[in-house]
Amino acid sequence: MFKPSFKIRKAFTLIELLVVIAIIAILIGLLLPAVQKVREAANRMQCSNNLKQIGLALHNYDNSNNNLPPNITTGMGNPSWPVYLLPFLEQESAYKEWDFTQGGAFYRLGGSPQKISARQLQVKNYYCPSQRSPDGMSIDGNKRVFTGATTYDIPGSLGSYASVGGGIQGTIFDEGLLKRGIITFNETISYDMNGPILTTLRIIGVTSRTSLSKCPDGLSNTAVIGEKHVQSNSFGISNQTVSIPNGGDGPFFSDDYSWQTSRLMGKQVVGAVIERYLANGPTDSFRPAERFGSYHPGICQFVFGDGSVRSVPNSTNILILTAIALPDDGQAVPLDF
Repeated sequence: MFKPSFKIRKAFTLIELLVVIAIIAILIGLLLPAVQKVREAANRMQCSNNLKQIGLALHNYDNSNNNLPPNITTGMGNPSWPVYLLPFLEQESAYKEWDFTQGGAFYRLGGSPQKISARQLQVKNYYCPSQRSPDGMSIDGNKRVFTGATTYDIPGSLGSYASVGGGIQGTIFDEGLLKRGIITFNETISYDMNGPILTTLRIIGVTSRTSLSKCPDGLSNTAVIGEKHVQSNSFGISNQTVSIPNGGDGPFFSDDYSWQTSRLMGKQVVGAVIERYLANGPTDSFRPAERFGSYHPGICQFVFGDGSVRSVPNSTNILILTAIALPDDGQAVPLDF
């Protein structure tokens, strides 16, 4: 009579199982840095592409208007340079959300704030993926008191880039009166120092004082837009204290404060001597609201006036940073900086 035979299968011991798990963990540990490097390389490429698109938008805007967009127009909620570039970034519908008859001096005459949908636009081209995702909103920097002591508090969307305001800081960084980058302020301001603050005179308009044709040092030697430094614990925080600006990351589409859309770079030559190097990583705490810096290890990316995107090392000499920040200082820029 046939009798079936049974083979006894030997199972894994607990020690063997732990050894296998340990080997898998080691392999994952070895693979993880490579995966992170690949992810960072992709993010850096996306950021570079964003700046390239912004550079092309600047050229198209300049060709259409014979000037560059202003960094800010009149303050108090009026649109900043990112708004004026929207039609050239295939964001025409987003551009139409803005009411250009509001903001600035109109607020003082009893105007109303911009629509929430305008202030809270999210445009992917304005975000570096290494820094953050395009979904954040400002925490402060939204409040302004206007006619009748009315306070408007409308959080705005954020952004990762800023115009290069040169290497000079005026007596009031918030207004940036003496900044000398290629994207400048179009406003004319006159203060009555003995009168109420709302007597400030602002000339309303969107015509910039500069164009790509007004760059004596050459477009390939002049940085226009770069990655703005935002500390990793300051997303959405503007911090309205001018003397100790710790945030600088308020609403991106409205010019509540100039440091939200513009930064300085290089050696300050007016007033106290301040050297603004590129920030050395997300935790760099030296004057964070005034400087450029990225979340890419060791470098910060800029689009130059000729449309090229370059990775500038964080260790770049302060005089070179000053030279590429100023469009008319006459200083030579090394080819291999």
